[in-house]
Parts: sequence; C-alpha cells; structure tokens
Amino acid sequence: MKPLEGLRILDLTAGLAGRLASGLLADFGADVVRFEAPGDGATRAPQFVFADHAKTVEHVTPTGVLPVDELARADVCFVDHPDRVPTGAHDRLIVVVTSPYTADQVPWAGGQESAELLHAYCGFAAVQASYSGRPIDHVYPYITIVQGVWAATCATAALLERETSGLGQTVEVNGVHAANIFLGFLYAREESAPQTSRAIGPGGLNPLYTRYQAADGRWVFVGALGPKFARAALEATGSLHLLDDDRVGGRLDALWNTDNHAWVRDHFAEYFASKPADEWIAALEAADIPCTVTQSREEWFGGPQLAATGMVREILHPQLGRVRMPGVPITSVRERSTGPTAPAAARGRGPLDGVRITSLGTFVAGPYAAGLLAELGADVVKVEPPAGDPWRMTGFSYNRGTRSLAVDLATALGRTALDDIVRGSDVVVNNFRLGVMERLGYGFDRLASLNPRAISVGVTAYGESGPLAPRPGYDTVLQAAAGIMTAQGGSGEPVVLSLPVNDHTTAVVGALTAVLGLLDRARFGVVRQLSTSLAATSAFLQLTALTDYTGRPAPVMGGEDFAGPDAMNRIHPTSDGFVRVQADPDMVDIAPATLASSLAGRTTGDALAWCAAHHIAAVKVRAADEVCADPHLHEHGLMQRAVTASEKPYTQPGRCAGFSRTPQRPRPDAPGLGEHTQELLTEVGYAPEQIRALASEGVVVTGHPLDLEISPLYR
Repeated sequence: MKPLEGLRILDLTAGLAGRLASGLLADFGADVVRFEAPGDGATRAPQFVFADHAKTVEHVTPTGVLPVDELARADVCFVDHPDRVPTGAHDRLIVVVTSPYTADQVPWAGGQESAELLHAYCGFAAVQASYSGRPIDHVYPYITIVQGVWAATCATAALLERETSGLGQTVEVNGVHAANIFLGFLYAREESAPQTSRAIGPGGLNPLYTRYQAADGRWVFVGALGPKFARAALEATGSLHLLDDDRVGGRLDALWNTDNHAWVRDHFAEYFASKPADEWIAALEAADIPCTVTQSREEWFGGPQLAATGMVREILHPQLGRVRMPGVPITSVRERSTGPTAPAAARGRGPLDGVRITSLGTFVAGPYAAGLLAELGADVVKVEPPAGDPWRMTGFSYNRGTRSLAVDLATALGRTALDDIVRGSDVVVNNFRLGVMERLGYGFDRLASLNPRAISVGVTAYGESGPLAPRPGYDTVLQAAAGIMTAQGGSGEPVVLSLPVNDHTTAVVGALTAVLGLLDRARFGVVRQLSTSLAATSAFLQLTALTDYTGRPAPVMGGEDFAGPDAMNRIHPTSDGFVRVQADPDMVDIAPATLASSLAGRTTGDALAWCAAHHIAAVKVRAADEVCADPHLHEHGLMQRAVTASEKPYTQPGRCAGFSRTPQRPRPDAPGLGEHTQELLTEVGYAPEQIRALASEGVVVTGHPLDLEISPLYR
C-alpha cells in the first residue's frame, strides 16, 4: 500500500512526535528526507531508530540552513516549533508543526519535547490507580506516540484536501492536541465534580475487569466489561449470589462502585487462587468472555499472533546491523480499482469536509476513530442498534460531532435503510469481531455492489489472521496479553492502566487508516479493505522497548507505584503536592540526593522556581480538574465549557488540531440515540410517512438531543 508514492517530505524535527509522523508517511511510500545536525547521537536511540528507518538522512549546513532547493521540491515539511518553519515556502507546501505543548508555550525549562513532563502536566500521572494514590510515572511515551500518529493523520488529510484545492497550509498538532485525544475521556467532566482518590490498588476499580493471581502464580485477566460479559463472568465463577447482597441490590454496576469494589475484588481474588491459570482461561473462554494470561512484552512480541499479522519486522541498519522492531499497525486486506476519485470540494470546514463516513460498532476504538474523522470535518453517521451503543453515555466524548442513526439491522427493512446510507458513503468503519460484517451483509464484496467507491476500515481485537483472530478482546485484555501491565508493574504486580491506552491509540490509527485509504483512492483509484487492531497497536505503543539491536540501552521497567526511572528523572513529592523533574546530567551539577532533599521541604511553587534556577526541566503534577480549569487552554480553544440540557456545567476537550486554511467548524456535542434518524433518511429519499412507519414497527428509533450524565471513572 503506497498512497504517498511520489510525494517528498522534509523532516526538520528533533522530537519523537514529528519524526514518528514523517516515518509513518515513509512507510506508506513517501520519499522522506531527514535533515539533522552532523553527529546527532540521538538518532541511535531506539525510538528514533524506529521512526527514521525508512528515511534518507542528510545534514544541514554548519549554520543550520536548509539547502535552497529542498523546500521548493517538498510537498510536506515537519517542524517542531512554529519559529523553525523555513522561509520561502511555496503555496502547495503543507507545513506540520508538532510543538511539545502549545504553539506559544512550553511550561518547562529548555522547551524540548518530553512525554514524561507532558504526562504529568496534562493529568495522566495523577489519574493512574495505585496503592498509595500518589501520581504514577508511565514507562512508555503514550501521548507523544499519539501525537505522532495524529500528526501523520492530519498531514494526510491536508494532502487529500490539496487534491481538490491545489493549495497547501499550515497544520498544527501540538502536545495538548494529543492530550485532548488521549485524555479526552478524563477531561469530559462536571466542573464541580470532586477529585476522587486513586488509592484503589494497581488492579483498578472494576473487579470484573482486572487481573487475579491463580493457584500456579500466574495472573489471569478477566475482561468482563459491559452487562453481557459481567453477568457471564458471574455465572462462570459461580458468583451470581453477589447480586443478592444487600450492598449490591441486584445491580451489576454496584459491584464496582467505590463502596463495594474492595470486598468484591477480595471475593474474586480468593476464588481465582483456588485453580491454576489454564483452568480459569478454559472456563472463561467457554463462556466467550474476553480473557488472557498476562505475559511479558517479549513473550507477546515473540508469539504467533503478531508474526501472523506482520507486526514483527527486521531491517538492516547501516550502522547498527540487524534491527528487530514492530511493524506498521495497518493492513491492506483486499483491493479493487475504480479510477482516481477526487474528494468533494471542501467548503472550508475542515480538510475532510465533503467526506461521508458510516460508522458501525460500539464501545471505543471504532466509534472514536470515526469521531476523530468528524473532528477533521467529515460527516460521520454513527449507526446504532435501537437500544443504543452501551458506551454512548459513558464514552459520549468519543461520538462528538457525529450523527446518530438508530436502526435494527436484524430486520430486512433496517438493512435496506443502511444500504441507502452506505451508497453515499466514502468510508465504512466497523469494530465488530472478525466475520460479523460478512454475516450482516456488509463484507467487502457486498459493499462493492452497493457502492464501488466505499473504502472499508475494520478495527478488531487481534487482526485479520493468526490463532487469536476470532477472539473478542478489549483494551485492557490487550494490556495484559501484550506485556504492558507487566512492563508497568516491573517485578511487582501487573498494573492495569487507568485509561484505555490501546483503545485510544487504535482509534487514532483507525483515523489514519481511513485517510490513507481516501488518498489512495483519490490519487491512484484504488479502493481498499483496510484493517487495524488492538493487538497491532499494543506492539506499536511499545516501540521504545521492542526496537531491539546489539548495544541498545535497556528498556524502562516500572514497579510498585512507579515514580520514574531514577532520582534525576522522576516524580518528587513537595510539601503540598508533586513535581515531575527531568534533569539532564550533562547540564546539571547536582547530586540526586541533593535534588530530592531540596524539593521535599518546599511548596510546589518554590520547588519549580528552584528547578528553573538550576536549569532543570520540571512541571507541577496536575490533576484533571486543574487541567480543565487552565485559562491558557481555554483562551486557545484547547478546552471548552458547556452546559448539559439539564443545565449542569461541564468541561470537555476543545480542538484536537489546527488548520490555517481549512479550519474545522465548531464541534457539536455527542448525539442522542436516533437524534438524526429522520434527517438522515430524509436525505436519502425517504418520505415522512415511510419514516413514521419504520419507527412504529421498531425498525428505527427517532430520538432527541442527548441530555448528558457525566459518568465517573470506571477503572
């Protein structure tokens, strides 16, 4: 799959986000030239070996000036600060700026990209469940990886728009944009909501969505998320009697509220300790409950599933020799040729204005991928069953800007209605289990008969092939299987990450998959069935550890309530909070013990001032409520206030990218169930009496705007 073949891209960045973005475009056919200073040793760090492996590396002049003809030949240029855009850009050039925080501010000394400082300042460290409740450092640069994938997505969307307009523009994808995507679920909160304690243990809040140690010492992860799987897990473990407890009152969700989760978890811990792991896996799989034995990242990377899906690759590096690394988390399954199809002329409401997406599926990764395409201006139809997506309220932020069509696909009339929607769609996204689209009648061949221009994007748990492909799976199941929990826990217990890192990253990869498919269709007339998966993303997210070669530095391992790798690079307590410091030993002449003791007795404000005076990069570790109230973020449209239909004030993420020439339209709220059913069916030719008849027969639901109820964290 080479949708970017013939395009030339310049990489002038120093950080991982920009280098990863341009590296992904190189993987899809672009000619990427990276310009760096002579002797730049950072190129040999594992993450940069991964990001740069398919690029041509050149050196800038001793004065740092780009050769004069390079910009003239380029289609895209990546920089990591606005003031580093070269002069002389032509009107077709797309400039992508991947600033570490915002375009005009980096709140730590030095102003260099830092995933660790971004995690702390944007609320990721504070939300992680732990024994102590103190902020937790993460072993992987999650938000920066998301920033890189999203920057590649936005660059590709701008290239697609250029196919019609012939014009370039400046695209901004900064660190806060990435945080809005990765932590948006956390930021969607009532303004008056208290900041709850995270001292609930590294297994998280939900006792049916966590890991337990079996009799043989191995850990079993139970992925019983949602009512269907939760009840099945109670039955499989002989625990239905828990619903009869007065503290539960027959309500499944009461099992994981803050008053009950501890004793319910203790019940299951005792139960799982009675049998070896394999027996538990057999029992859970027999009940079709997503589950796995926790593994190390090395076991996952060396296992059959990733090999079967092409997620393990080996290259010959000119300096390092053989390098083993994760593959690209996007697969082209099938294709057909229709002739080049340029997108509809945009009306200045985002680079994907004029593109229609039909989104099938529930919960997170698939719907969120479609929601991110809505952020870029696409018209997204969220297709739901009459009862609605079970996650539509809890995960309302994933569906912002989409239109809801509630239809019963078990009926012939319902499928006919969806057929009429699909005929006008450019992309059909789904996150069903393998084979479900075919059973519903929307496999790649049937899509071709309805609409030969329709690109198919599938988001599955494990991919299109391999021994685990038919299995169901959730984000946290893949955290356990892929070694993410083990890497975060180190030599201690596996740690359940409190935000769905695989789901959120897979959603961004899904959005990239869709725009690559659209560009391929526009430039070369190829219509594809494309696929990504949580399993593929689980390896991609661990690229800093899984990129392996002789002499590489040891990857980071976490530990119980992990604060960071060493005293110069970790979260430190102050007298009234915490700061995350990142001291460069080549720049700072301070002993680790001196650093820790100098911060411990100071207030957070004084600690930050002390760090600044000693040229140490540091930030306050902020909780979500502090981030959501930040005036700087509100002024820049990166955070916004809203009011529910019942007049409850809440905050939610603002923009997730900026486009200088095709700015996105204001982002609407999430839709109510079936809110747009009548509107959508009218658009494809249904008369009012036809729609009323379908509604009276229960084939469709015509609903109203959503009155939000902000849900608390569920893990």
